[in-house]
Amino acid sequence: MKQLRILLILILSGTVTFTAGLWLYSTKEALGTREIFIAVLVLILVIFSVVIGLKKMRDVKKGLPIDDELSNSIKQKAAAMAFAYSFYLWLFIIIFMSDETIRAEIPVGIGIVGMGFLFFGFWAYYSKRGIDPPK
Repeated sequence: MKQLRILLILILSGTVTFTAGLWLYSTKEALGTREIFIAVLVLILVIFSVVIGLKKMRDVKKGLPIDDELSNSIKQKAAAMAFAYSFYLWLFIIIFMSDETIRAEIPVGIGIVGMGFLFFGFWAYYSKRGIDPPK
């Protein structure tokens, strides 16, 4: 419980630091679309993290374990499916972004973020639907 509370405090303090840095940057230059987009992504991640952290803190207060066998199995199944489907993602990135005028960091960044979205998508799917027992 104490470790979870410390992690939530660190997430919130990191967000405050990011916000202060963004505010200082905005005093020197006007914020562009890219900076606003990154700030919105950080805000969404922080909200997601805080909601999950508060849910886990409630579970700990009830006496439930933070990670049981089902949640570990769901994470493992989501990771395996995300890994398998990431090959298709990278194939599409190679096919559609093989233009020489695009910097190499852009397709790599899209691939990494896409793999994260695949994992969270499969995690949400298996959390709601459950996993099938092995046959």
